[in-house]
Amino acid sequence: MNPYVAVAALFLMVGVMLLLPLIPSLVELRGKSDALPLSVVQQNAGEIRHFANSFRDYIKGIEPTLQRCVADGTTGTGTLANGEEYVALGRADEALLRALEQRDALHPVVITAGVDLAVPGESTLSKEIYAGCLFTGGSKNKYRAILGENSVHLGASSHVTRWVHALGEFTAERECQLYGRISSDSLIRLGADCVFLRLNAPRIEIGDATVNQDTTSSPVPASVNSAHAQRFFHEGDFEVQAGETIRGNLVVRGNLHIRSGARICGSVKSTKDLVLGDEVCVEGSLISAQEMLIGANCAIHGPVVAERELAIAAGSRVGSLQHPTTVSAPWIKAEEGSLVFGTLWAREHGEVVANQ
Repeated sequence: MNPYVAVAALFLMVGVMLLLPLIPSLVELRGKSDALPLSVVQQNAGEIRHFANSFRDYIKGIEPTLQRCVADGTTGTGTLANGEEYVALGRADEALLRALEQRDALHPVVITAGVDLAVPGESTLSKEIYAGCLFTGGSKNKYRAILGENSVHLGASSHVTRWVHALGEFTAERECQLYGRISSDSLIRLGADCVFLRLNAPRIEIGDATVNQDTTSSPVPASVNSAHAQRFFHEGDFEVQAGETIRGNLVVRGNLHIRSGARICGSVKSTKDLVLGDEVCVEGSLISAQEMLIGANCAIHGPVVAERELAIAAGSRVGSLQHPTTVSAPWIKAEEGSLVFGTLWAREHGEVVANQ
């Protein structure tokens, strides 16, 4: 065979082999037969109250039984649609709750209460709890999940493995471990040394946040909403001097230190560490590609995101009642006296740091 023909045949064969995997893509590029967006089920797309809403629907069928028990002051039992057993409490004395707690180790049941529910200390309840009125838990209790139609109060050193939602206030005393999703339609208040992951409420108080000066809502300044805000870019480390005002967005490719009393009329982004001194005001978002430290008595109007660790000192406030926002980082340490409006999300570990 002619060597030139053999070489040409080899190149042709290799070219066909390389082209074959690309044929479906080339056909789709020309025909665009799959150009529609994927159909995504949005039922659980980040909604923190998803499990609470699903549980409310799940127990809806036993409402007549619960109402009857409340009217008669009795206790009822039955089976839910999936075969799980439940108990409906029209009264909730300590002896009855102790009996349910002792039974839980061998045969746990879903608990629904139409009256105030006070769970004794050192109890373990490994199924969901529905509290139609006030819920109060003793210290060192362990829960799977709680849905409270009113306020929910957990005693010290309590443990939640899945979720809690309260239509009223949610309060956790010191050293509680709150895993999963904790939400309230009113207020979340966490004691010292609590551990958390994801919190959502109109107002989230870390420890005693009543010392926070201005907790009233205020409008976001026009400079933040403007699409034509000036942008300041700096290559390398940068410092904003104490008391200085920058009107515009600040982007720093390095470490950024904003010293005490400074004001940023815009958003801030640092590709490395970001440190705020005391009483700094940022009217937009605050983003760090590494670690972030927010000093005492700062006011941040927009979202706060750190890609590694975030520390918030006492007296600092993020967001407002009229403009709730999101604070997110893998590791978060929030000092007692700090305040967040909206969502506080520690993707790996969050904790309340006691004031020294």
